[in-house]
Amino acid sequence: MKHKSKTEKKRKSFLRKYRLVILDESSYEERFSLKLSRFNVFLWVGTTSVFLVVMTILLISYSSLREYIPGYASTELRRSAINLNIVTDSLMKQVNHQEDFISRIQLVLNGELDFDTLGKLSSLDYLSKKPDASLFSSSKEELALREKVKDAELSLKKRISTDSDFQIPLIGVLIEPSNLSRKNYGINIKGTPGQKIFPLKDGTLLTVEGTPSLGYVMIIQHTEGGVGRYSRIAEAHKKPGDFVRKGDVLGLLHKNPEDETFIGHFEYWLNGESLDLKKLLGLK
Repeated sequence: MKHKSKTEKKRKSFLRKYRLVILDESSYEERFSLKLSRFNVFLWVGTTSVFLVVMTILLISYSSLREYIPGYASTELRRSAINLNIVTDSLMKQVNHQEDFISRIQLVLNGELDFDTLGKLSSLDYLSKKPDASLFSSSKEELALREKVKDAELSLKKRISTDSDFQIPLIGVLIEPSNLSRKNYGINIKGTPGQKIFPLKDGTLLTVEGTPSLGYVMIIQHTEGGVGRYSRIAEAHKKPGDFVRKGDVLGLLHKNPEDETFIGHFEYWLNGESLDLKKLLGLK
């Protein structure tokens, strides 16, 4: 009975009504009143908390705020990653298929596989074998062709001499010859302000790039396949597409903005190699 009476008392105290009254301090006039109980307060506080939590979750889930969560990846990013993964797998399969097909062609060319079975699955048995190293070695015909190409390139270089076929692009002092080991291509010639720059030989002007403050760079496709590069030109007197001769003036020597000197830089390339202009021009 005592336990029942205590429970009844707690229930009644939980449901007991209280009155919240707001009075005016000066006149003690009642401004606002509200009936409350412990149960009502608990109910309203709990409902408000749940409502705020649910609204916060919905706001983050259905707005761009979710992208600020550490480790969260957007739907578009995940979709792009999946598409890239699919494309990568397809490319890998295509590459493997092409490698297998090339291997079959190699076997057909060496007479180890009939060309009628080139596209059949039975030819895959040959691919599982370890390839012979001799299949990848150069044949006698290939070596002979390489020697012919090498001799042709050497003969083309020998046709370029240090005679009147070349002319000095700038009259001055050679201050820095080419050094291929240090990747210092071409030569540097020190001149005077306003000095004229000439082409090494006849050719067609391909490009003119640069600015008036830093100087221009000209690329000329010369006769016999050579390409000349002329740097530090103050005024370009020619435009791309013009055919220039040895007596034509490309421009004037530009001042080096670093040390206030007048130095021209010149290079000559043939078959992808930089030739020594010091020897070609007979400079000392």
